[in-house]
Amino acid sequence: MMNSLKSILKESIPTLVLAAIISLVAGLILHANKDFLHILPGILIIIPSFNQMNGAIMSVLSCRISSALHLGLIHPKLHTTKTLNRNVSATYITAILSFIAFGIIAWFFNMAVGASTATLLAFTTIIFLAGFSTTVILSFLSIIISYISYDKDIDPDNLVIPILTSVGDFIGIFLLFIIAGVII
Repeated sequence: MMNSLKSILKESIPTLVLAAIISLVAGLILHANKDFLHILPGILIIIPSFNQMNGAIMSVLSCRISSALHLGLIHPKLHTTKTLNRNVSATYITAILSFIAFGIIAWFFNMAVGASTATLLAFTTIIFLAGFSTTVILSFLSIIISYISYDKDIDPDNLVIPILTSVGDFIGIFLLFIIAGVII
């Protein structure tokens, strides 16, 4: 793979435009649910960290997959290996611990601003289910996009992270409101 500036820009610019559009849609979903956020301000406070955590977890996974593909630790044809399974398992463990902690933090923020509309269990369940579901969806996308981009001779580092971060924002926000609407 040629890592010249021209090839990096050729691969990155369309990806970044698509990522910007997807992020814009996530923002529109957030705006459309602003009344709901007045009821549960703890969720509003946690959304930036929630999105950041999904992006960070998926960035690590996609970089590890990309590195493993480049180093030959993972075969370029899609099938499970010990290396891939370990990376996905570590991703899931990190997500579980992170989103449970975020649920607790969101509840404390909600209580601090005087909005006692939901219990600790409800907040933790909402944040955990939305975050972990997003992680599961994004891990599959990460694997598939990494393999496809590597197969098409596109550097996965230029494609996977921006797409997953934006799609993660969209899916995470969407699931957060769907799950909160069901639980609350």
